[in-house]
Amino acid sequence: MMVQRAMASKSLSHAKGATIFAGIFKLLPLFLIIIPGMVSRVLFTNEVACVDPDACFEFCGSRVSCSNSAYPKLVLELLPGGLRGVMLAVMLSALISDLTSIFNSAATLFTIDVWKYFRPLASTRELLLCAR
Repeated sequence: MMVQRAMASKSLSHAKGATIFAGIFKLLPLFLIIIPGMVSRVLFTNEVACVDPDACFEFCGSRVSCSNSAYPKLVLELLPGGLRGVMLAVMLSALISDLTSIFNSAATLFTIDVWKYFRPLASTRELLLCAR
């Protein structure tokens, strides 16, 4: 995305500005991903930030770290019931969105790389039906 903004700019100053603007948008999600984990580590020190391998194994079943349970623990402990449901819906919709992208990419790869190899004279309609 950063390269597209820079290449589509009118001048060098616009390209620099577009790159800085895109860089700011790249940094914002970083904080949205890191801050909940840090908050969970501070609030639930005994469960999430466990140092003793036996304590970690007792809480989350892993002797190395309980970082995978930080976000769910934060959601379950801090959010009220209705917002827990909204958060579950958000997480499931993100999962479904990722899956549809993966399925679409797999269908495109199969159609172009495999189907077109065996049927080089396939029409556009046939390729569309194969991809679906």
